[in-house]
Amino acid sequence: MADAGKFYRDSEYGQLVTNPPYGERLMEKSEAEALYRIFGAACRELPPKWRVLVLSSHTEFERSFGRQADKKRKLYNGMLKCDLFMYGK
Repeated sequence: MADAGKFYRDSEYGQLVTNPPYGERLMEKSEAEALYRIFGAACRELPPKWRVLVLSSHTEFERSFGRQADKKRKLYNGMLKCDLFMYGK
């Protein structure tokens, strides 16, 4: 596990795919929302040709992340209904 707000992003192109805690098993919902805010702020500093894909069941993910997804797909992680939030082209 690493700090979600600090990751290597020195390349013009890149893709980041993550399945962060949803606030159901590994941490409290408020802790997950704080993580999403930190991660969202870090992602806003990525070069424009990067893509970010986030799998989450958190119903307020986009609000906490600070940005609406460019695309969104409904998926299941086991029996848990989730969304795949896609940012970038």
